Amino acid sequence: MRFYFDYQDSAGSILDDQGEELPNLGAARDAAMRYLAEGIRDYSSSSLTEKLSVHVRTKEAPIMTVSATVEVVAQYRSGEAEAFLKESDGL
Repeated sequence: MRFYFDYQDSAGSILDDQGEELPNLGAARDAAMRYLAEGIRDYSSSSLTEKLSVHVRTKEAPIMTVSATVEVVAQYRSGEAEAFLKESDGL
């Protein structure tokens, strides 16, 4: 069965127009998890919180969505946060 894996984040969506031939839904879920992991690895948004999703579908219908939220939480003592943000161009 051919599955399509559409990627979505705050910058928009990337639609899969080629798809991948896989034996079953379990294999499609595993592939979606790998694609999501790649998205997290390549994540470069300036936002401190980002939701990333892979929408799995066939030509006929949506099948599942695999998603994750990336959240940057920093702990600073008074005054350190402002200095850090100036050095890093405000993240």
